[in-house]
Amino acid sequence: MFGLSCEKTNESYRLNSGSSVVDMVNPHNCYFIAHYPNKIIKGNNLFDTGWKEIPDGITKIQYQLSTGKLIDIPQQFDAYLHLVEVSQSVYGDRLFHTVIIKGLTNTGDIVDYTIMLKQDKISNHKIGDILVSKAKRQLKSAHWKTAAR
Repeated sequence: MFGLSCEKTNESYRLNSGSSVVDMVNPHNCYFIAHYPNKIIKGNNLFDTGWKEIPDGITKIQYQLSTGKLIDIPQQFDAYLHLVEVSQSVYGDRLFHTVIIKGLTNTGDIVDYTIMLKQDKISNHKIGDILVSKAKRQLKSAHWKTAAR
């Protein structure tokens, strides 16, 4: 039987299964920050983000990682959608892969800002790296939040 060890700090988790090591953010200390004309709302964590409860009228989005890195989503969109990509290991632990901020442009295109939450020997990406891409398909969701007009 293979053993799994997990080292936890406020900044990160290190999962070690013997043959591979995965470093990821501490999911309890990562959250979005939604800016509005007269207030700022901080999300909860990666387990229960709080995205569904925030109002429309966003002027700016940021993401605070447990490593201390503050990430700005630089483009102003007409609407935003916040998604967390997570899987469950064979040992029962959740592995947080990415946060995806989807932005709806004024032309109807969707741009994905993908924030890397883990790093390992297989991937070239590090924690906090940002990948920007055009979404391949439209995503229907009741949780899109509109930007301030």
